[in-house]
Amino acid sequence: MITGSVPHVQVGSDADVAECIALWTAAVATRDGVQESAAVRARAAEKFRVERVALVVLRGSAHRQDGVDRPMPLDGFALVTAPGTGRPDDPADAAYLSLLAVRPDLQAHGVGRALLTAAVDAAVARGHRSVALHVLTDNARAVRLYAAAGFRPVGVPFPHALSGVETQTFVTGPR
Repeated sequence: MITGSVPHVQVGSDADVAECIALWTAAVATRDGVQESAAVRARAAEKFRVERVALVVLRGSAHRQDGVDRPMPLDGFALVTAPGTGRPDDPADAAYLSLLAVRPDLQAHGVGRALLTAAVDAAVARGHRSVALHVLTDNARAVRLYAAAGFRPVGVPFPHALSGVETQTFVTGPR
């Protein structure tokens, strides 16, 4: 657990993808109070096949077990993909924050904020002036996180592709 320190976010790699998908699937099930879904897993895997702008991950420090350094499990990640959210009203040139997940036991400890900041910074470093994301409007914790980070709602809410829950586009960067 992260206590009193700024989480250290690092660049992720293809070796992290399977663990990211597993974390996303588990986090969605926990958020929604349902069992893990093959459809959620498949949708996450699909997002990792889109051109990647950035993948940032956070893990606990390496620890010794039986004299061998082993990486800690994934605490969270953020995936930013190339512009093109598939929504006609979304900014066509904005990089897309496709996925952001934090282990439920680490939420509200700065992990999401650190991942979000690193993901946006990486997109800007790659030449993207703005970043768009989609958030379920009833996910108050996520909406607060994005608003506090400077994201603003744009466009008209729409039903989520899998759940049908009202979803809103948020954008950061130049207006």
